[in-house]
Amino acid sequence: MGRYKRNRKKKNSLGLTLGGLLLAAAGIIAANHTSDKPTVDNNPRVRQTTTAESAPSAPQVATDDTLMAAPLMAAPIADEVLLVRKGYSCSYNPQTRQPNYVAWALTPERLQNNFKRPDNFNEDTDLPVSMRATLDDYKNSGFSRGHMCPAADNKWDSTAMIQSFLLSNICPQLQTLNGGDWEDLESACRRWVESQGVTLYIVCGPIFEGERPRRLKKHVSVPQKFFKAIVCLEPDRERGIAFVYNNSTDSYPMAHYACSIDSVESITGYDLFHSLPDKTQKQLERQVNLNEWQ
Repeated sequence: MGRYKRNRKKKNSLGLTLGGLLLAAAGIIAANHTSDKPTVDNNPRVRQTTTAESAPSAPQVATDDTLMAAPLMAAPIADEVLLVRKGYSCSYNPQTRQPNYVAWALTPERLQNNFKRPDNFNEDTDLPVSMRATLDDYKNSGFSRGHMCPAADNKWDSTAMIQSFLLSNICPQLQTLNGGDWEDLESACRRWVESQGVTLYIVCGPIFEGERPRRLKKHVSVPQKFFKAIVCLEPDRERGIAFVYNNSTDSYPMAHYACSIDSVESITGYDLFHSLPDKTQKQLERQVNLNEWQ
């Protein structure tokens, strides 16, 4: 399993939309996967794409009021399983049994309320058993279950909170990272939204290096790194930044992990926020000024 090959001139594209607020505000692409997979049950929250699919359809607009502030994946990536939740959207990889990436909008409204965290993680029963991570995969593995879309970003709604604990939103992380520097970044995003009254568009996921990553119980691949890319599109306050963290026991100030969105794209092969105007993309994706976010 190598890195995705990036090709900006010819690619499958995927858009993120914010229903009623922003159409196609952000997006992401990936190169084709070529493995065979079981089929997904007919479920309105689940969509599996294949390498044989035609060109992507136009971006969708959320019509369900419960999804008005949640980014929706509008166009397919080859061989992904697309999971649309109340608080986030997930491009799921049946081979690694975790997300390719998870995307969501973090708004001031979503920091209201304080629905209780559930006591347990749960397997994602929207996925066939042959595709999904299990609770047993993580048992005694030495890795914690690291949220991609954080639980605290979903405290605005009980269903959103519960869905954030589905294993399809989880990657294996060392606890030092999960409860340390990664958590610090999650908290910083909420602080920026609350103190500045802005909406952030966030995409994050694992990074795999090499062809044969370590696996938990021969099922769940262990990432070597994680990325998080963030944009703010408020008028006169547009800015972007990204971060790459090693899945290790290292601990550094946040500035140590800061990088440009362009650099994350080079590592992953994804084209992040591709639905933004070209000028805006170029401006935001090359920035690495953490001071602008404080």
